[in-house]
Amino acid sequence: MKAGLSRVKRMKNTIKALLEEGSRRLKDQGVPSARLDAEILLGAAAGLDRVLMYTEPSREISGDQVQRYEAWIARRCDFEPVAYILGHKEFMGLDFVVSPAVLIPRPDTECLVEYLLAQVLPKIQEPGAPVKILDLCTGSGAIGLSLAHYFKDSQVSLSDISAEALAVARENAVRLGLEDITFFEGDLFAPVQGSFGLVVSNPPYIPNQVIEGLSRDIKDHEPRLALSGGDSGFDIYGRIAGEAQAYLEAAGFLMLEIGDGQEKALVPMLEAQGFELTALVPDLTGTIRGVLVQNRILAG
Repeated sequence: MKAGLSRVKRMKNTIKALLEEGSRRLKDQGVPSARLDAEILLGAAAGLDRVLMYTEPSREISGDQVQRYEAWIARRCDFEPVAYILGHKEFMGLDFVVSPAVLIPRPDTECLVEYLLAQVLPKIQEPGAPVKILDLCTGSGAIGLSLAHYFKDSQVSLSDISAEALAVARENAVRLGLEDITFFEGDLFAPVQGSFGLVVSNPPYIPNQVIEGLSRDIKDHEPRLALSGGDSGFDIYGRIAGEAQAYLEAAGFLMLEIGDGQEKALVPMLEAQGFELTALVPDLTGTIRGVLVQNRILAG
């Protein structure tokens, strides 16, 4: 009897058995990416790469690693995002610390960063002077710190109303070895000092009623402060549009991330404030995800 139980226990601790059980538990709870999430969590819990999980399915996992994996599976069954469970997320090829105090960086935002790196920053840089960049509503700092990492001739400032979010951004700056980063804590532009060649922001833009219909991963776990754009979704956009010019250098640029279809109302709002549309930047699906405008009044 004891030998039989021991054999069953060993089988449950193999890669194959753990993945099957974890996937089943997640699927039963309605987690859409059950198998993938189980693989990611087991790999992180046991220090395994995914190739090994396929090539050595009978490998046994240690007790401590199994306990860690099972605890993580339980958290994922409650729809806690994998990035929060693991405490980090890749963005632009860089590893960012994340916590429930910040939004999880997403691949669609990478499209905006890549556009700025290729099409905007090289054109506005002046010889011998760094491009001054403000990442407004920075959260984890993913946008601003990625620009600082890949565009060395820059001087980046990060601003957020949340002290907890700025603490995460500071940690990420240290991890990336970025020392000359300025941090502003406060409501939008209120704490900001100086002027910038580029202001970029992924602000809260989801209408309150829409938030309630989002997946549990988002509505139950990501910070509501970083999601809610008010009843219309445009509360923060309106404030940024009305205040940004005072913080832009002559001919400076403003890049805003947007939700699906919001460019139709946002572009006229920005034009009414003296900005000229420069580009509508698509995401990976071809959906417009960024609006880039230039200060028309100051640019002449």
